Amino acid sequence: MIDNLKNKILRILSGQIDEDVIKANNTEVTDPEYFFKSPRAVGYDTTQEQMSLFLNILFGYDPSRDSLIDIGAGRGDLYDFIREFYTAENFDYYGIEQNPTLSNAAAERYGINLTNSVFTKNTKLPNKDWVVACAYFFETRNKEEHEDLQQLLDEVDTMYNSANIAVAFNLLSPINNDLHEGHFYVHPGLILDMMIERYKYVSIKHNYSNSIYTITIYKY
Repeated sequence: MIDNLKNKILRILSGQIDEDVIKANNTEVTDPEYFFKSPRAVGYDTTQEQMSLFLNILFGYDPSRDSLIDIGAGRGDLYDFIREFYTAENFDYYGIEQNPTLSNAAAERYGINLTNSVFTKNTKLPNKDWVVACAYFFETRNKEEHEDLQQLLDEVDTMYNSANIAVAFNLLSPINNDLHEGHFYVHPGLILDMMIERYKYVSIKHNYSNSIYTITIYKY
């Protein structure tokens, strides 16, 4: 039986948008509620995109069994999604977010304490079953493309070393898409080859969006 939130998510993904979603999508940066409601405040163009990425990055995850690290947790929306979508309580969740405004929003909105810190290849993470980064790698962070790619590889390695079961993250694809300045694009074939060569057990999901895909690395 599908509960109310699952029905709502299915309606959102099928284009049946209610007033709350429309309001959240249209919240401007000058609105006092921007950091609490807008999907753009946490790196998504729309609520529909956010829900779709959450569903795909958590494929195979079970909160009744698996602990999880959320890299670039924003205001903790993934925590709330897990709690509501899976009707989960007291699951093992650890979030890290560098923006104190978003960390404060997570505490106020969901009652969770995120680790307020920048994530780097040298970050000491606790060991958890799943380590995920949703929309975290969408922006450029260096002057040169090869530097961004190396930073991605280094940080994925840090995630992998902290994971017991799986690492999942999504990236922007440059294929048949308009490229925007400030966004980081990686050819899915290139990253898949690199991930398989390094970690062996890897899957890619490029069937839910033309511009975004999800990589999942498994530890067997």
